Amino acid sequence: MRWPFTRYGTGTLLACTLVCLGLGAALAAWPGGAWWLAPLPFWLFFLNFFRDPERRAAGDELDLVSPADGLLADIVQVTDPALGVPCTRIGIFLSVLDVHVNRSPCTAQVTQVLRRDGACFDARDPRASEQNRAATLVLARPDGRRLAVRQITGLIARRIVCPVAPGRQLGRGERYGMIRFGSRTELVVPGTDLEALTARVGDTVKGGETLLARLRPAAAAPGPSRARAAAG
Repeated sequence: MRWPFTRYGTGTLLACTLVCLGLGAALAAWPGGAWWLAPLPFWLFFLNFFRDPERRAAGDELDLVSPADGLLADIVQVTDPALGVPCTRIGIFLSVLDVHVNRSPCTAQVTQVLRRDGACFDARDPRASEQNRAATLVLARPDGRRLAVRQITGLIARRIVCPVAPGRQLGRGERYGMIRFGSRTELVVPGTDLEALTARVGDTVKGGETLLARLRPAAAAPGPSRARAAAG
């Protein structure tokens, strides 16, 4: 039977369990009621937060799966600093009740891991995307095209777990890290590669399962040489 909790939180979960057991044992000596049950809600919260369910996505490698569970909060057009080109940025808000494990949107190699120190605005605040602490993976697909996924802290979340390094190969939907206690995750796709969005703002999405967008076939994606020819 598979362990149903993420390995990124095993130490925290075990520590919480020991603390709750200790408190329960101490409170059991109090007269007048079942005080030993008082730590139970806190323990159940941690169990829920660190859960890590199996996921399986439909579609194929041109279909990008969600990198996180949560609410699809916004879809904006930006020139993203990680990729340096006009992109579509898909932002996902994770509440403390969501699964917080992050997953790769497609099969790709990690080419860069960019870390940024910063503030801790609420993850729903527009300033969070640009100013909060973040870790960005720049990914290169087998066809050479790039995209990025970004973990961003929130008001409560203060720790990003991202143990991968450049050169790491990730499979579609593979786990690569998590953010602790409420946060934001973004998928960034160059506009020239994007064929269609398959999710909308307000949708509830599941990491590694919900399809967010579909890429153009590689032959149809305008490369630098074709762009120069078109300009000429």
